[in-house]
Amino acid sequence: MRAWLWLILLVSTSSAQATSVELARFDGGETGIESLREAPESSWKAAPALQRGAAEQSWWRLRVKQPQAGSDIVLSLKETYDASVTVWMPPDYRPQHAGIFDPAWKQVGSRHRLAFILPADFADQPVYVRHEGGRYQPMAVAAMPLETYVALDLQRVRFTSAILASLLLLGIVATVYAIALWRWMLLMFCGWVASCVLYVAAMSGEIVALLPWPSLLPHAMRMSGVAINFGLVMVYGFTIGFLELDRCYPRAARLMKVLVAIAAVLAIVIVIWPRSPLANQAINIVALALAVLALGTAAARARSGSPQGWFYLIGWGGVTVAGVARVWFFLNHQGTPPMLEWLHPLAYAVGALVLVLATARAARYAERELHVARHEARTDLLTGLPNRAEFDAALAARLHAARESGAPLWLMFLDLDHFKSINDRHGHAVGDACLKAVGDILRKHVRAGDLIARYGGEEFVLMIEGAGARRALDAAESLRAAVNAEAIRVKPHRIVLSVSIGLSELRGEDKAADLLARADAALYRAKQNGRNRIEADFADKPGVSAP
Repeated sequence: MRAWLWLILLVSTSSAQATSVELARFDGGETGIESLREAPESSWKAAPALQRGAAEQSWWRLRVKQPQAGSDIVLSLKETYDASVTVWMPPDYRPQHAGIFDPAWKQVGSRHRLAFILPADFADQPVYVRHEGGRYQPMAVAAMPLETYVALDLQRVRFTSAILASLLLLGIVATVYAIALWRWMLLMFCGWVASCVLYVAAMSGEIVALLPWPSLLPHAMRMSGVAINFGLVMVYGFTIGFLELDRCYPRAARLMKVLVAIAAVLAIVIVIWPRSPLANQAINIVALALAVLALGTAAARARSGSPQGWFYLIGWGGVTVAGVARVWFFLNHQGTPPMLEWLHPLAYAVGALVLVLATARAARYAERELHVARHEARTDLLTGLPNRAEFDAALAARLHAARESGAPLWLMFLDLDHFKSINDRHGHAVGDACLKAVGDILRKHVRAGDLIARYGGEEFVLMIEGAGARRALDAAESLRAAVNAEAIRVKPHRIVLSVSIGLSELRGEDKAADLLARADAALYRAKQNGRNRIEADFADKPGVSAP
């Protein structure tokens, strides 16, 4: 919100308080400053902006129209980038060599603009500028009182600092997500965010203060261009995974991978031959094709109900529109409009925020699905009780804990009596309802710390910790009576169930298989002795029966 307020304030204030500048160009060829000052007025032609022409050196004259009395005037040049500029100002008209990325150049305020102070006493005198090298892009010229310029420049710095801080923070968050969740696709997104940081820092001139190696500053524009090209490769590589194109649109995914590979090759070519017009034009065409393909597939995913599609359209749509608009103005040599100058970096920050939130949301849902899958892998889907795999995994740990503490531990097998005849007479649907009902009964009648599980078929198993022989027998009898007392109603049937129970006690060096085998043997005796009963195998009195 503060960024938007700064943006509106900057545009409205600069348009309200800027002083108009009369700009003219000299086409007389190579000459000196004295000859230039004496050149007839007919030699100067009015121009809308300061822009490099066909010649290597271009001369310009700037004159402030209706300057404010008593106020020093700041003449500022916007979007000079890697151009070299020499300025002659009154009263002595000595040459001042200036450049955004020249660490030796000292000026008022930040490097968002090239700024020159025109003293109040000479505000009506002409200023001469020679433009050497650089790009064929117009440099917007503005003039305003020193106090106004400083205030606006401070707000520009705050805005850019907020954008850079936001991008860095989002990049760090995305990196943490990538490492913590093992989502390496996110590292490509982090690479794009890093390229945006370098690009915004270079285009705003803030890289002069941020880059620790001044010797690299003359190459700042080249570095930002390389960064944004490789960022392009990484963000569309991320797009393929983010939109799940391999699964949803395999043909579009294959085409996008080919285009990403072409963009990567072109980015390498541009590193080697930075002024290759063919490679630079080709990568712009590939970028446009990738943007259209990505937004088209995102729209298709959004129409199919995918939240990822909507997130991508919202997050990347703004970046694409702002980027295409800026490229269009550059290709037409019109310079960047004031509003777009602020919307472009803001689109990067908003896009990064939306995509990080979308990735976090997707990671959260993936984590939830993983937990559900793990839970289902450990749970019997019919009864909702732990399954055999979960019980076997817990049994070894509880046996070890019981031996360490010396506390008693009991294992109980429960088996439904005559279950096969229920299935044969009433069908498997009724049989499943009976199993589910028994599971509910057992769950209600065991302690919270006791582990009850469906072991397979009509067989259930219960582990009781810390109970003596009497308590274990009472628990078994309570379960047998509860099952026997609660008739199962499955329309139109009313079924009375019973269970046979085998109970065994842990002995000194028992393994899990030993304990299970004795409980199973006790269950077999209960079946043999008439069913609907309990057979117990005590450590000191094996084979004791209970009615």
